Amino acid sequence: MFRSAKFSTVLGVALILGHASIATGDAGSDRKVATQLHRSLPDLVVSEDYRGLSQATMRLAGTHNRLGETPEACKALSQSLESYRMALVKETGVMEGAASNVNDDSDGMAEVRSRFGCARI
Repeated sequence: MFRSAKFSTVLGVALILGHASIATGDAGSDRKVATQLHRSLPDLVVSEDYRGLSQATMRLAGTHNRLGETPEACKALSQSLESYRMALVKETGVMEGAASNVNDDSDGMAEVRSRFGCARI
């Protein structure tokens, strides 16, 4: 329980910092950012840089969100969460039992879903 709450808090902070660090711009520059991020993902997967992959997909979720592409934003958000979990397993060697996910009932995930407009499925 504590671990899930801590994870939700960390993800929420990462979300807020991710949004704050990305300069908002016009749709053209957001499209360029999305394209660059999409291109970087395979290299991050191959190198098993799961923390970098989580950060890149979180930025991608924010970019899709600004472009009004809610389904893509929610997909990238889910990928970011999964990559974050993989990074924790790689770094600690410990796999979380009942891992939280984008659709769980925690306050943190509800906040993240609402920021991106993701429906709970």
